[in-house]
Amino acid sequence: MLDRHLFADWDEPPAAMDFEGTFADIVGSAAAGVEAVRKRENSGNLPREAGDPFWESCIGLYVRAPALVNVLLNYKICVEHGLPLHPTVYYDLAEARKYKLRYPLGELERANTLYRDGVELARALVRLDPGIRELAESLLKILPVLVRDFVYTGIRDKYTWRASEPAKIRALADKILSGCKPDILVGAAHGSILPGLFLAEYLAIPLYFVRFSMFKRRDDAPIVSLSDEIYLSAFRDRTAILFDEDVAKGTTLELFERRLAPLFPNRRTASVIRHSGASIRPDFTAHTWWE
Repeated sequence: MLDRHLFADWDEPPAAMDFEGTFADIVGSAAAGVEAVRKRENSGNLPREAGDPFWESCIGLYVRAPALVNVLLNYKICVEHGLPLHPTVYYDLAEARKYKLRYPLGELERANTLYRDGVELARALVRLDPGIRELAESLLKILPVLVRDFVYTGIRDKYTWRASEPAKIRALADKILSGCKPDILVGAAHGSILPGLFLAEYLAIPLYFVRFSMFKRRDDAPIVSLSDEIYLSAFRDRTAILFDEDVAKGTTLELFERRLAPLFPNRRTASVIRHSGASIRPDFTAHTWWE
């Protein structure tokens, strides 16, 4: 797992979070990055000094993982809600009323398949999966051109970064496993993606993201499509963990749980960090932040 190579100041987000690249380049660099880490591991010549570029490259690999999910989640939402595809622009859902585009059923099926493939590719990255090259090449072969060429921009986010420390995520997983036996992890994207990848691996369960970004994307409710409901219905009688990485006021997780409650009668909530002034208390939290 990539976690054993992540050494950082977990209070201040690294410069590596600020990056830009086409989706195709990010997919290719994910596979190349994992192969480079595995090669270094197999050589038995891991660096011992804190300033070695190897450690920085591992952080850079980690912070790019959310792009593998974000871009394909955006593509899925555009197709499902009649929004245009653009190489550099994320359209807000409210603009669907203006465009009212209709995509063929085959495009809808492809968008959902690619989205789930993107989640699996991101998990393969944090798992340092030796088969990641095959996964990446298979994905690239079937990507629409506009998705291949989409320019993704990462930005530094101290709240997501603080909640992405592997030790805290591992502590959260231990608390969850001591309290229940979960069957699926459903995260509120975008912020939950980075820590959610490790959390799903630690819990060894399926992972799914529903977009609900109140501050970055100005969503007023979780964007749950019929396709999401169909996929998640397989877990209706199972135990679901509803996850938001950082609970500040608690509004996001509260609305997220309220929207998904009909899909998951057996559900628990979780966050890596809960701020002491938050209005809600998730069922599982790794760390309470006192400010």
